[in-house]
Amino acid sequence: MEPIEQALLDFFILAARKDETLLMQLRKTHTFTIDETRWCFTLPDLYGFIKNYSKVFTTIDYKQFRQLLYNSPVNEFIKQHDAKIIITDNRGNINESGYALSWIDNS
Repeated sequence: MEPIEQALLDFFILAARKDETLLMQLRKTHTFTIDETRWCFTLPDLYGFIKNYSKVFTTIDYKQFRQLLYNSPVNEFIKQHDAKIIITDNRGNINESGYALSWIDNS
């Protein structure tokens, strides 16, 4: 696995685990919504955040980021941590649609 792919998986695994440091950083951006059940984002906002979060993402542009995300096994990995990525607002355009990392309540 390429370092950038691993960095993407590591980022989403932290989010799936509800890593408090990461969630605090996400809350500070004011472009995301986070509640007890999910973290909501758009892909452009996620790209803007993640390229500042880790230097490895500054090596790719937005289009490459989208391709990396869609070709990655993120959902497979975060499912192991009781989370999944869902579409929350399908606007017929991946750049305008809303997504969420949803924490699954298994209680």
